[in-house]
Amino acid sequence: MAQDPQKTTDDASGVMGVRSLTNKQQIFSILSSVQKSRTPITIKFEGNDKYFTSIILKTDFDKDHLIIDEIAPAEGHGLAMQNLPFSIRGSHGGVSLFFRPNIIRGSGTENGIAFYSIPLPEEMAYQQRRGSFRALVPRALNTQANLTSTERNRTFSGRLFDISITGCRINFEGEFEPELVHSEIFERVEITLSDSNSINYPLKLKHAYFSREMKETTCGFEFINIDKAGQRIVDRFVYFLQREARRLETK
Repeated sequence: MAQDPQKTTDDASGVMGVRSLTNKQQIFSILSSVQKSRTPITIKFEGNDKYFTSIILKTDFDKDHLIIDEIAPAEGHGLAMQNLPFSIRGSHGGVSLFFRPNIIRGSGTENGIAFYSIPLPEEMAYQQRRGSFRALVPRALNTQANLTSTERNRTFSGRLFDISITGCRINFEGEFEPELVHSEIFERVEITLSDSNSINYPLKLKHAYFSREMKETTCGFEFINIDKAGQRIVDRFVYFLQREARRLETK
């Protein structure tokens, strides 16, 4: 069964209940969107408490499989090669998705980097957040983000990649040392937006993926303890980005 052990009824926070998809074409379409957006996926092996990360490199409906990139941290490769079943969790466009069990069907390497083939899932659980549209932030805006972790005792600077009312993605140059941990908290945050407003609310890490090709780390975060004033700032910025995207599309 693919269903994730979470709430399955609508609630006042705007989260719709978990629903189950069994239509293969719909599942393929969602996973293709995740692939095209290069959104990281989170992997968890059965019997192991650690979270791992990868991205979907290719979706193939005719061959009934996905190709996923190397699994980070590196110890994930050994677990995959033991044929341990694992779950995959991801998100795209305000939809959270989850499916299991998954088993490596085949593997290979290219330029010394591993990749894996897994079957397309027969069933997928998904959960929609009402209004959680994720807006891309144009590189031209150069929206900088500074995150400070008390535990790491340092500040990291990156570029805001996209944003929604519930969280954001930020790109950082290079690789984090020591490696990032799932649910890690960054207590002090400053994201200066193009309208001179700023977001100054703690962020919780949901996923992180280092791209050797791009030499950067993409991190997905969830806003923590954001108040109504902060939500209004985020809402206005998301609306601005939507309006700009539509304007460019009509040019």
